[in-house]
Amino acid sequence: MILRGVGRRYGLRGPWVLRGLDLDLPLHTLVRVEGGNGVGKSTLLRLLAGVDAPTEGRVTGRPRTAYVPERFPAALPFTAAGYLVHLGRVHGLPAAEVAAGAEEWLARFGAAEHARTPLAELSKGTSQKVALAQALLAEPDLLVLDEAWTGLDSAARAELDRAVAEQVARGATLVYVDHDPRRLAGSADAVYRLEGRTLVAARDTPPRDPGPRVRIEATGRVPAALPPGLPGAPEVEYHAGNPAEVRFTTTAAHSDRLLHALVTARPPWHITGLAQVPAPVPASVTAASDRAAVQPMTAPAPAPDPGPGTAAVPAPHRVSGPARATRPPVRVTFALMRYQAALLARSQRWLAPLLLYVAALGIGVRAGQPLLDSLGYAAAVLLPVTAWIVRLCVAQEPPAARAVTASAAGPSRAHRASLLTGLGCALALGAAGAGTVLLISDPVSTHHTVAVPLLPAAFAGLLAILCCALVGAAVGALCARPLLHRDGWSLVATVLGALLALVTDGSPAKAAVTGLVSGSLTGTVRVPLLPSAAAVVVAVAVAAVTSRIAALRE
Repeated sequence: MILRGVGRRYGLRGPWVLRGLDLDLPLHTLVRVEGGNGVGKSTLLRLLAGVDAPTEGRVTGRPRTAYVPERFPAALPFTAAGYLVHLGRVHGLPAAEVAAGAEEWLARFGAAEHARTPLAELSKGTSQKVALAQALLAEPDLLVLDEAWTGLDSAARAELDRAVAEQVARGATLVYVDHDPRRLAGSADAVYRLEGRTLVAARDTPPRDPGPRVRIEATGRVPAALPPGLPGAPEVEYHAGNPAEVRFTTTAAHSDRLLHALVTARPPWHITGLAQVPAPVPASVTAASDRAAVQPMTAPAPAPDPGPGTAAVPAPHRVSGPARATRPPVRVTFALMRYQAALLARSQRWLAPLLLYVAALGIGVRAGQPLLDSLGYAAAVLLPVTAWIVRLCVAQEPPAARAVTASAAGPSRAHRASLLTGLGCALALGAAGAGTVLLISDPVSTHHTVAVPLLPAAFAGLLAILCCALVGAAVGALCARPLLHRDGWSLVATVLGALLALVTDGSPAKAAVTGLVSGSLTGTVRVPLLPSAAAVVVAVAVAAVTSRIAALRE
């Protein structure tokens, strides 16, 4: 990924947080970002993760990305496993793989017993483990960690260190910020510091930790295939006479995690020797470029091919790289809509607009009333209800959870999915209302003098409901984030916008409802084709504009 001339500020005239920033992020790289409080580290990470778009400059080549915010919210109506399944699908993974990956990562971070626990009941540390699991199970090409170690216990911090090494070893790029200057010391490939609203290289290719080193001798199965992503970037030497015997040399700080990785591998390695090395090993046996480079202990001798009855050490099978590079946009959008719909249903925020619509129909629609009048009334009432539901869907995620979703799927796509979810719920409600009206109303004119054809009237009524729902969705999108963030202003704007959409000349919703009501006077069915087409144009335009702004402004 490449950043050129990138700048970021909040508001049209707000102060610049970042300005003139250039950065190249190659694959297989661990990058640390440093800087004091308030210099823009989190802003930079949000730009890298794709949560925000730059105010100026260009970001090109963004790969599949996952993001872990500094404080992950617990105010989500899911269990830990349920949330991970939804986010895994948003990342484009198959359901079976998501379930297995969620279970594995929760177990690795010591949170397996909380898989069925509601997120609202989890501690801060356990919630952070869930945030890490959602990012790591996707095996992204770019992983962005913002103070991800905060709140974790010592075992979970060590496991995250190991996971970082694994992700980089498989070819991912990882960018992190942490308040502890010792975090992954000596392991980062590049360290940058934010100074004066731009990024400067603190040092390139940081030196290895010069402290004490530990030599571990272990025996594996022939041939001794190394477990993937060994922590600490150990130097590896094979025994010339016995390829099953391997010597690992690493820093003392990484020795415990390396031992754990070896003994928990499948099949496990047997530790045969452990000794401290007072000085760094000579450069002749130092790993030159790869994190698990192989050098001979005496003379170069390639490992022999396995015999007929010998099996190599199996590595866990994961789908990564090109196999995961293609995520059908439609599948991701449906995953986002499923997530938003589940969030709305579990939060029970749908109950208030549902009761409003049912009460309005109960007041305004009676058995035996003219069909077209009742259909027009049902369509008109649906408009403010749709605006309300869309507002709920757009704003129902806490900001940190919204940032995670935006990084996984893109902020514009995530915003469009919330709009589509609200519109879909409103259309389902409107269809139920139309069905009720068709069952209890009489297909006659207003004065009960002219018969009205039932099927054309039903078609016209459904089109009017679609028209009002589309206009209502546009009103809800314009009266919510990213344009309006304060709940008070948003609510007032929604009420006024819905009323104006129903009474203003030229409004597609008013034209559709008026056509039904006026046609009922003479018993003529007027199908609102033009108003419906205009409503589609308005809704698509509003969705496109607000989705674009969602990437520019949180």
